[in-house]
Amino acid sequence: MASAATVILLGLIKTIILLYDIITFPIYALIQKPWHTLKLARRVRAVREDPKDPYSPYVRVEETRFELVPRSMMNAETIGEVFKQACELYAKKRCYGFREVFAEQEEMQPSGKVFRKLVLSDNYTWVTYEEVDKELDHVVKGFLANGIKSGDRVVIFAETRPEWMVTANALFRMGSKLVTLYATLGDDGVVHGINESEASVVITSADLVPKLAKLESRLKNVKTIIYMESFNRKRLNVNDSVKERFHLLSFNEVIREGKKIKDEVMEEQIVPPKSDDIALFMYTSGSTGNPKAVMITHKNFLHGFQSLLGTLLRNYNFEENEIYFGYLPLAHILELISESIMFLLGIPIAFSNPQTMTDSATAVKKGCKGDISIAKPTIMPAVPLILDRIRKTVSDNVRKKGEFVEQLFEFAMQYKTFWTKRGFRTPIINYLVFRHLSSMMGGRLKILLVGGAPLSPDTQNFIGNVLNTKIVQGYAATECTAAATIMNLDDFSFGRVGAPLYGVKLRLVDWPEGNYYAFDKPNPRGEIVIGGNAVTPGYYNNEEETKKAYVDEDGVHWWYTGDIGEVFEDGTLKIIDRKKDLVKLQFGEYISLGKVEAELKNCEFVENICVYGDSMHNNLVALIVPNRSSLKALAKELGKDSLPFAEQCQDSAIVSAVYKALTEKGLKSGLLKHEIPTNIKLCSEEWHPDTGLVTAALKIRRKQIEAFYKQDITKMYSINGSSKST
Repeated sequence: MASAATVILLGLIKTIILLYDIITFPIYALIQKPWHTLKLARRVRAVREDPKDPYSPYVRVEETRFELVPRSMMNAETIGEVFKQACELYAKKRCYGFREVFAEQEEMQPSGKVFRKLVLSDNYTWVTYEEVDKELDHVVKGFLANGIKSGDRVVIFAETRPEWMVTANALFRMGSKLVTLYATLGDDGVVHGINESEASVVITSADLVPKLAKLESRLKNVKTIIYMESFNRKRLNVNDSVKERFHLLSFNEVIREGKKIKDEVMEEQIVPPKSDDIALFMYTSGSTGNPKAVMITHKNFLHGFQSLLGTLLRNYNFEENEIYFGYLPLAHILELISESIMFLLGIPIAFSNPQTMTDSATAVKKGCKGDISIAKPTIMPAVPLILDRIRKTVSDNVRKKGEFVEQLFEFAMQYKTFWTKRGFRTPIINYLVFRHLSSMMGGRLKILLVGGAPLSPDTQNFIGNVLNTKIVQGYAATECTAAATIMNLDDFSFGRVGAPLYGVKLRLVDWPEGNYYAFDKPNPRGEIVIGGNAVTPGYYNNEEETKKAYVDEDGVHWWYTGDIGEVFEDGTLKIIDRKKDLVKLQFGEYISLGKVEAELKNCEFVENICVYGDSMHNNLVALIVPNRSSLKALAKELGKDSLPFAEQCQDSAIVSAVYKALTEKGLKSGLLKHEIPTNIKLCSEEWHPDTGLVTAALKIRRKQIEAFYKQDITKMYSINGSSKST
């Protein structure tokens, strides 16, 4: 309960603000014209092609603004053509930037871990489109000199960095086929992808060469490894057998070789691809088993980013000072398509990675600024888990500042939400309360492009408020080349993912098992099916899965997503369930595990969660990775702060307190009693891609988690009764 002083002071502040609002309301109304904002927010964005048929596809009704893009780019038939034209159009403009590494040091942490710390340049080094165009030609010629031909499959197995994008565009330019693998894939996934693609060349980073060397006996076709150099890996430390087994050369050596070859030789050897040719094999992160390779044609890729581009241009006026912040894995379709759009629009890309992203990032040397503070981006992508972490970190820091600051912050959040919903902006609150928080992301961020998984409405509202930015949430996948739905900038709804993109058809089909029907009231519900030219041909070397997911009907190529959606009156979509996440308990209740996880993830003690249901039991159990700072505060409150983290996760008093908070959060969120886990385990292990328990996109790998914690799950089910924890 708040102290009397806090109540009085906060009451005084609220009274002053109320009087200010009453006096200034007419002025704000005349200047900001909120009725215009609300009119735009409430407009219809998509309609059924046949209004009387509940199974008819939804299509977007707004006009495009493609006139802002040169017609020659829109008429291009291959990815290489588009990027070549962009290089010529924006020749003198900045294309991409990076920070130089001056030194590298190892630093012991209080936990005993050793972190690599980098001394980075104070500014970004920028490369122009003209310079990139020349670099691409050098790389193409260097590839040709090393036996890579048009039509060959080439694997990129590396983290996001400028050379990744240069390599991809060089391969597109020369008509080779790009095969993408996440840098965080486990050994089996890497071997599966390289062998299945039958690639003889792997392009990787110097830091990942030792991993490939370890797998040399399992890599059937690989003959050449080209590595992108790192600060501490100018020379590779690999044994002689690896050097004999593979032709090893650096990316810079490829460029040097390419510079020696005449352009005429390149033009003679390249066979230009056609629009229906496969441009890339994009391996998914494998959340349910071995990663599947989605085949993406040049036509798919161009239609994918044209669909997104048309929607963005309709809703956002790009300015000269825009900067895109590129840090998500380029092996993920969201990042690859986003960077491609920026490339097409002449917006420079500031490259980064999670280890150097912020001032407090693990690889940033004390005294150095993180990448985002230097780049000051206006546009960046994000996945929900990252935004959930930012929300919990900010909330925890505010809580540490004391009762008054915490309640003042909560009031500011409520105040901003109240006026924003009514079409107003809150410049004074933004400046006085949220300006410092928005500086965490460079202070200029205008748009956060969110995808990869559903974002909770609470996190969406929180992040939008504290960062003073617009969250644009979309829904798509590799199978439809990232082209499905996206929010408009003037859409104030929460928990939705926007309307279909230009050129995209979206329809709902019944799923009786989950009780979802396209004729449901008040809003139609069902499995989401995406159609259009961005929908890919299918999975490479996997006809069975292709037949399950892809169908040609009425002259349209459709992909069945497996996700359950609800379409609102304005044509916007909300993801409400997933077919694979539905479990049937012993007494016949169907429960959506994804829905339960999405609600419980908002609990302050939850960093990540995997809910499990067994058809032989009538209750759920949950495996929880706790938020360390919140758990530390709880342990201190209970007098358990002397315990190591692993023991805190096992302490009955701490686990019981977390369980109580989790239950309260679930009930408050509207979960039914039987949807709340009756037993939980706090997991001291971190879930990151290297462990194989989450994907590179940070989605949980349910089967792998269940297998890893099999004994713990059995133990939780062996506890009779409810409301118990272990």
